[in-house]
Amino acid sequence: MLRRNIVVGTLGLCALNAAALAGVTVSYTENAGGNNSQPLNGLSAEATFEIDGTTLTILVQNTSFGIPIGFETSDQLLVSLGWRLPDGVEIVESVFATIAAASQGIGAWSGLGEGDSVAEEWVWTNDGAGDLLENYPQVITTSSGLGGGTATGFGGHTNNINGPFGGIAAAPPLVDIPAGQRAVSSAVMYELVLSGTLTERQLAETANGSVVEFGSDAQYLQVPEPTTVCLLVIAGFALARRRRVGP
Repeated sequence: MLRRNIVVGTLGLCALNAAALAGVTVSYTENAGGNNSQPLNGLSAEATFEIDGTTLTILVQNTSFGIPIGFETSDQLLVSLGWRLPDGVEIVESVFATIAAASQGIGAWSGLGEGDSVAEEWVWTNDGAGDLLENYPQVITTSSGLGGGTATGFGGHTNNINGPFGGIAAAPPLVDIPAGQRAVSSAVMYELVLSGTLTERQLAETANGSVVEFGSDAQYLQVPEPTTVCLLVIAGFALARRRRVGP
């Protein structure tokens, strides 16, 4: 009975995750492309999307516990997030990019802490970016080289940024950050104003269809298909039951 209840509970959780909420958290654990051909080795990230009227808040965290073999210092940094808003909705303004709770600046930002601005190293666009991000109209990134698109600095800054430094490292960083370079460990909070609001379903679709970039085209990660995850969970319980019961 207990095992059956667990399965039913898991199915309920899968159904809940498929439904849209006012706040949606997704994990990036699946290879989506890039220059790296090595196993991910623990490379991962997480983002929480929340909508309040036309205000979109996104918390982006580097949750990596390992990095692919051959990754350089900058490759460990989470430097871009790309997503697709529904037709007719786009970013119209950025409000802030700040160091999130339980996070801190490192390297040249070692004097910064929770709530401090890191907007000077981040831009946003509705025009997509280079490489794999060209397929994602909305992008926030540490690089102003967006493949010809128009980039706007967070808070309206006009700095000529050229990431990946200014990006997000794990906590603790997996490779030391040079003292003269900027980075944050382990999360940054972004707030953007949209041209329209999103339904709960649209918010979930936006979050689940998003992608993150590590380094300069070093690795892209996407969210695994929710149905695939649920089916794997169910298959795992079925296999465990067969082993318990026997042929």
